[in-house]
Amino acid sequence: MQVIDLFREKGTVDELGFAPIRDAFADYFFPGTSTIQTRARYFLFVPWIMLRYERRKLSVQERTSKLRMRETRLINALLEGCEDPTGIIGREAQASLRRMPSSVYWRGLHLWGIRLFTGSIDQYFRRLSRDRDGPTVPVLTDDGEPVGASSRNWHPSLPPEPDKLYESATLALSNAEAQFLRDRICTNQPGSMLAHVITRVADELNADFAWDSSLQGVLPSNLRVELEHARLFAVCAWGGPLIYSRLIATMKPGSDELLEKLNVALGEWQSQLAVDASKLDGWNRGEFWALVHRLNPRLSARTEDFADQWIAIARRAAAGEPVWSDEGVRALIVKRERQLKGGRARLQPDNLRARDRWQGDAGGGPMDYRWGSSQIIINDIVRGIASSGGGEARDA
Repeated sequence: MQVIDLFREKGTVDELGFAPIRDAFADYFFPGTSTIQTRARYFLFVPWIMLRYERRKLSVQERTSKLRMRETRLINALLEGCEDPTGIIGREAQASLRRMPSSVYWRGLHLWGIRLFTGSIDQYFRRLSRDRDGPTVPVLTDDGEPVGASSRNWHPSLPPEPDKLYESATLALSNAEAQFLRDRICTNQPGSMLAHVITRVADELNADFAWDSSLQGVLPSNLRVELEHARLFAVCAWGGPLIYSRLIATMKPGSDELLEKLNVALGEWQSQLAVDASKLDGWNRGEFWALVHRLNPRLSARTEDFADQWIAIARRAAAGEPVWSDEGVRALIVKRERQLKGGRARLQPDNLRARDRWQGDAGGGPMDYRWGSSQIIINDIVRGIASSGGGEARDA
């Protein structure tokens, strides 16, 4: 349920199917990240937990059980050691958490070159359970678990697990840990915005979007051009969910307050479009779509067609037209929702139950391509590199 709550955050809901374009840009700019990641140190917590049991002769079921047990203990240790619990995965659910950090960070660990094994967690456990004749490790913890072993599944320069990690832990990175994460990002994702920012920024960031003027100077020209394509699309797409919500609100009794908020938000959208009107007129859409197809070769024709039509609608709005009142725009949204949801479409006249359960939100802004969560991870690494290093880092 905590994961579901995170997906309800502004900017993550995808009512009109823009996600294949949004996520293609997000994966390109900030590879290895996701909207449900919280802090950078989990990129170390997960391999530390895995390595504790890697050379033990255990079944897949035993490994799965021990992984969950250790991740639960980590939650408690973080609650004990952190003055600020923000960013602790499972701080509310604790032992009943449905999706543990290991699954949230597993893909990112591979993309950053920390995890060398290429399969899933289950495949990793199956390999370990088959390889029961590996070399023994003479150094054991007080509960008989081997430590300090090299592994073909994890990067050999992985920093060592801190002492008493499961008694009291923090989310702050030590200098050595931060440098390790920075080096992995730069080695394995050298052309990404993530790598360029992490190597050229010395102070913590506080930017609302990746295209903030404070970041332009640290990016090469090709990324600045690609980021501008992403920004213009984000500005255009911003109005889609707002108009979708407005259409539902007009069909749902008791939505007067929400309608007022949506009208204000649509005014803000139109004002931003007006600011960008000349850039939208000069936008090379051919280059934009070539970039999108390079980043997501499997983009469906339906998604491209709808998005291209929506850009045209946004350009009409930039010229001052109240497109949210246009019947053609309404028909396009109704058709798109039916494509995506079939019989679950809320705009179907007879789907009263779906509309009754719907709770609209007028606070959504332009998609940020995962910048918000990535900035937190970047700041964790920046703080760690600036720290004196050695031992357990202070809590942020």
